[in-house]
Amino acid sequence: MLSDQEFDDWCRCLNLPQAARKIIEQIRSTEPIRRVKSNGINVRSDYASSKMGKTIQFESHKVGSFD
Repeated sequence: MLSDQEFDDWCRCLNLPQAARKIIEQIRSTEPIRRVKSNGINVRSDYASSKMGKTIQFESHKVGSFD
């Protein structure tokens, strides 16, 4: 994840409007709303992210086949 300074630089580089920047800041500071689920079509798992310092849940789009 970008540091605060890197985020500021990125916003300036893109000339982001203040409203857009506030929305992105809110997204960056909150946890996901939806819990990851598994069903017969996809697979759910966890990934230990050293970069973010936490375990991140993810789901595949479909169960792969090993042909």
